[in-house]
Amino acid sequence: MGLTRKQIIMLAVLVFGTFVTVLNQTVVAPVLPSVMAEMSVDAATAQWLTTGFTLVNAIMIPTTAFLVDRFTTRSLFLVSMAVFTVGSALAAWGPNFGVLLGGRLVQAVGAGILMPLVMTVLMWTFPVSKRGTAMGLFGIVIAFGPAIGPTAAGIIIDRATWHDMFFIIAGLSIAVILVGLFTLERGGETNKDVRLDVPSVILSTLGFGGLLYGLSLIGSYGISIDSAVGTVVGVVGIVAFFRRQLRMDHPMLQVRVLQNRKFLIATIIGMIVQGALLAAGILVPILLQSYMGYSATASGLVLLPGAIIMGAMGPVAGRLFDRHGPRALSVIGTGVLTLTTIAFCFSGPNTTIIGLAILYTIRLFSLSLVNMPITTWGMNALPNDLVNHGTSVNNTLRQVAGSLGTAIIISASTIATNLSAPHIGQTAANFLGIDMAFVVASVLCLIAFGLVVAFVKNKPGEACENDADNARRTVLEAIMKRDVFTLPETAKVSEAMKLLVDKGVSAVPLVNAAGEATGFISDGDIMRNLSKRSTMMMDPIVMIMQMSDADGSNKDFVRKLETLMDMPASAIGSKGIIGVDVHADLPEVCRVLGENHLKKVPVLDDGRIVGVINRSDITHYSMERYLAGRTLTRTPDGEESANDDAAGERA
Repeated sequence: MGLTRKQIIMLAVLVFGTFVTVLNQTVVAPVLPSVMAEMSVDAATAQWLTTGFTLVNAIMIPTTAFLVDRFTTRSLFLVSMAVFTVGSALAAWGPNFGVLLGGRLVQAVGAGILMPLVMTVLMWTFPVSKRGTAMGLFGIVIAFGPAIGPTAAGIIIDRATWHDMFFIIAGLSIAVILVGLFTLERGGETNKDVRLDVPSVILSTLGFGGLLYGLSLIGSYGISIDSAVGTVVGVVGIVAFFRRQLRMDHPMLQVRVLQNRKFLIATIIGMIVQGALLAAGILVPILLQSYMGYSATASGLVLLPGAIIMGAMGPVAGRLFDRHGPRALSVIGTGVLTLTTIAFCFSGPNTTIIGLAILYTIRLFSLSLVNMPITTWGMNALPNDLVNHGTSVNNTLRQVAGSLGTAIIISASTIATNLSAPHIGQTAANFLGIDMAFVVASVLCLIAFGLVVAFVKNKPGEACENDADNARRTVLEAIMKRDVFTLPETAKVSEAMKLLVDKGVSAVPLVNAAGEATGFISDGDIMRNLSKRSTMMMDPIVMIMQMSDADGSNKDFVRKLETLMDMPASAIGSKGIIGVDVHADLPEVCRVLGENHLKKVPVLDDGRIVGVINRSDITHYSMERYLAGRTLTRTPDGEESANDDAAGERA
């Protein structure tokens, strides 16, 4: 990896600490049936262990920005892990549901701080040349934790108890703290002047917490004074919180970004999807363990394939988004999500565990086609100065929606079960409750599908809308190279090969009569089709050997080469093209290059290629801008120091 021993140890501590907290978020689903049986609580009450955790996480997201500015990263990391450990110990002890829930909420405080904090620690710990390695490992952990969490929890519960599971998490957290004390550097500068808006924290807690509390009570006991008061307090608190944020010069949560219609639609779709996702993660283990008699291990294994696929699909969905835009992916994703959710409405005692596993896996696959494209589409609609605020608002509201959506769906299950039990018996009522919960989830998914069909479009002019003064375009046009070589989409492979050789390039775009890019052909495409082993395999050694014998003695190869040269270039090239709009900002260009592992990318103006931008172009531009704003002087001992005369101007 090219890291020093100290950096490797530090990276291991940060990654393992994050792994423990991420793992903790997904181990509860297989635990719920055991908790319900041991503590005699219904599903609407037990789901607080998940929704309460998610809600506190959401409240901590905007608060973490203040904490990172106010305290050193080393202190904050150790304190957040200590808080998480205390919560884990409380949950492990858990003599009653109240203590168990309290432990989960304390866990959420520590976990809510830790995730964004570790990202910051990685940035200041590792130099630019090594951040890719560090962030890559961090990304693997984020995907791997949720995948193995339910299965690991199921195995532990079948061989011990859910108490032991939380004791193990507490023990791992203590180990992280002890190692962190000796390996983590102080890191980061503190700002004593930053202030936390306490009224905003109180209003958000009362608002979102009160609404969640009221909805959960309605699900368990029907409409009562307590549920009505909780719901009213929640609604009033949320309204007051939003009004306060709109009046503040420096709000805790910049809700003004919701005035952008595309971002608002993307956030609503993301909120609906998040609620449907978390609810299914709770309902399926209850169905399998409490109603169908399967073990916790079996329950965890049912959830495992979907979680792995969803994690692995992240970068794949990113490449598909860059090639096809948001509409196709999100329509397919929400459509399949709706259909699979409807299929869950017909679950019953005769449903097979294999059928449930396949259905759940397809469902999570469809979610992976929605989450990234919709989020990126919404964020792309915001101007540069609001992107950070948009990320915070989107993450917070998705977490809140996950809690509220789960509460609504689980409450529907509880109400249906309680109302039908006297008439059809408890067993049948239990299955009916699960089915009715998925009916509610299906309605939500159908709403998301309708929003996607109505509002999510692939409009070439969207980037232009956020670049009214052409500032982004001016930057890209100054950086990009304009000598772009293209071929008409009707060109033959022989023409493509001649252009590749004459111009010394490895690939060229194919364009239609209107000059719009429709695909591209590379030397790799030609090589694959000449390979002796397979038309799907690049085999340059075989190709070179055969080319050296192309004087006629190798007639099969000569015939294959002649046939290939006469084929249309579009027949062997790639369909579609990954490009960036001429109005895109540099962070978006970097994302496209990085996620698709490209060295260069075409620049498009209304679908037409107007230039090409390389990684090196961006690097040189960034270096020039940086050096132009700094004056280097020499200290008496010969070391360079930076006199940032233009810092104010650059800011």
